[in-house]
Amino acid sequence: MAHLEIFDYIERAAAVLDANLVSFSHAAEKITEFLTAKFGNIDSVIGVTSRIKTRDSLKEKILRNNLYRETSADILVFEMHDIIGIKLECRFFKDEEDLFEKIRELFCVDLGDGTFCPTGKKVIRLKLGAPQPEYQKNGYAIYRIDGIVTYGGENYNFELQIKSLVNSFWSEIEHKLIYKNNRLNQFDNLMKEMLNSTHESLSGIDHQLSLIFNRLSGNAIVNQQEQLRNMLALGLNEMYTTIVRAQTGISVGITEYTEAVVDYLITASSYTNDMKGESFLQTMTNKLSATEFGQKEIEERAKHIISDNDNYGGLFISLMKWMREIDYNTIAIGDVIHISAKPEGTYDEVAKIFLRDINNDFYLNTFFHIYFSLERGDDNQDFTDYIRYYTDTIMSGKTQEQIYRTLARLSELPAHKLPLLDTIDMLKHIG
Repeated sequence: MAHLEIFDYIERAAAVLDANLVSFSHAAEKITEFLTAKFGNIDSVIGVTSRIKTRDSLKEKILRNNLYRETSADILVFEMHDIIGIKLECRFFKDEEDLFEKIRELFCVDLGDGTFCPTGKKVIRLKLGAPQPEYQKNGYAIYRIDGIVTYGGENYNFELQIKSLVNSFWSEIEHKLIYKNNRLNQFDNLMKEMLNSTHESLSGIDHQLSLIFNRLSGNAIVNQQEQLRNMLALGLNEMYTTIVRAQTGISVGITEYTEAVVDYLITASSYTNDMKGESFLQTMTNKLSATEFGQKEIEERAKHIISDNDNYGGLFISLMKWMREIDYNTIAIGDVIHISAKPEGTYDEVAKIFLRDINNDFYLNTFFHIYFSLERGDDNQDFTDYIRYYTDTIMSGKTQEQIYRTLARLSELPAHKLPLLDTIDMLKHIG
């Protein structure tokens, strides 16, 4: 059976991409090395990354935008403005504008053809004539600049984006949940409103996190801990409520469960271990308890500990970087969870209580789907880590008799209440 010529066109374009992939990669490295050298030491800059458009992405773009009508397949790839993508990533919204101004200061030589280059560096040019930031179809602003780099005597197009951590995170979420998911293109206005709400929440998180970095001296250590918890809980609740709605078609309240996940993330997860090899709260407890100062002096000392190590920002940035990589369409809300891990001793007793209903109770099942998607190990290891955290929290300092009473009370609880913070607090105080 004959097929449409468009498919031959797409395959020819993909073949051109394959044939020139090495050259595109070297050209991208040239840009990232230059920008890293110029901006890498700026405090607000997280890093410079690059990507080459994949075969699948190229094919999708050709079909979606009818590009096969514009030029031949042999030259399409070279004319595509974003065949190479460069991202200059920074901490906060306000840093995006600052970095754009630094870009304009660096690319100050007008070449007369609409492009600008740094002094003595004509091999990398940017088209700085267009107003920035641009506004996307979704209404959100983005700093996106077209450029040209010369490598091996050939010119290659690239697109430079300046993105804060939250904006970078949001674009990944939107891309994976909407742009790459045809089912969601048909969703009703409620889904759009929920996604807008998620973006607004993340914008609030950006502002609050910026305050933590810039105004630590105005808050006591306890308040800073609470701010971080609130920010994470708000962002995760908005995002995972949207995911649950997308996966099940039902809107449910999961606030208490995202709060429970956040408590784990802050006190015991791999993200806190990234910072100092132990949880953030334990790090602070150890350092502060070693002092002989009064409360005021302790708070002052704590501010310096946090400021020196960027613990709050470090945890948040580490978590959000990981969340950008998650394929949210694979979070199988409502699917059976298979756990083969067998912790020992009291851990095993607690594990059996959770496993008894993990596939019988929607909320307990959803809690673990969210938790597994956020932690970075396999499900068995993550489950074991959670059970250890949970058991250590509710059993710490108890006698064997008190442990028996706690286990008995735990076994009586409804499954949906097991992971909640109120439950954990109640179990901690069983004497």
